Amino acid sequence: MNFATPKYRALTTLACLWFAGAGTAAAAEPATISAGQVYFEKICAKCHETGIGPELTGRDLPEATFIVTARIGRNGMPAFRITDIDDQTLIELARYLASTARAGDAEGGADGRR
Repeated sequence: MNFATPKYRALTTLACLWFAGAGTAAAAEPATISAGQVYFEKICAKCHETGIGPELTGRDLPEATFIVTARIGRNGMPAFRITDIDDQTLIELARYLASTARAGDAEGGADGRR
């Protein structure tokens, strides 16, 4: 088999480009996850998805509610200082939580509630 033919070189080039493109697509996927969602999954979910604190996702609350509550605390939830979570990440966290769908919406409930 002659590997120096133009046809073989073209196929080799296409294969290399395809593999390079597949690697780029996989590397780009994590960029769709916001810093707020990452913070929620690493910090907030330890209490708010284990029954210690109330469920925060799908509450249909405005972003400001999450920001104020995080900064001043409420009931058993401590206040988070700017050294705990910077303003930009807190805004992204609030944006993420305000945009999550209610559990009933995902399950196809008639009024969106359980």
